[in-house]
Amino acid sequence: MKIQDTDRRKIASPREIIFSAAVIALLFTVWVVLAHAGGNGRTAVITADGAVIARLPLDKDTVYRPDGIDMEFTVKNGEISVTHSDCPDGVCVKTGAISGGFESIVCLPNKVAVKIEKNDTDNIDVVI
Repeated sequence: MKIQDTDRRKIASPREIIFSAAVIALLFTVWVVLAHAGGNGRTAVITADGAVIARLPLDKDTVYRPDGIDMEFTVKNGEISVTHSDCPDGVCVKTGAISGGFESIVCLPNKVAVKIEKNDTDNIDVVI
């Protein structure tokens, strides 16, 4: 059985490969910008046992140590992280830095949580 030229199929033409590479590069650029955006008017809200104990702006580098809880929070480069905790497992420290609205840090032994919230003037969720 002989295969005719019309039966042969290319995987992708050079034009399709260039277009796909351009789309992937654009998506990667958008991801990097959104993932590493600075403070941009965002605030880290720290709660202990359900009550807000601090609101830290992400656009100002600072170190915060709450009274009565052996923990240390560090705001740097638009991100917040737990840099010290007396809890036995240290999951909150191992979580690393967060900067986005869908991320959080939780320390169950200390009943502490950190989340990021936008300021009321920031109504934009995603820029494309």
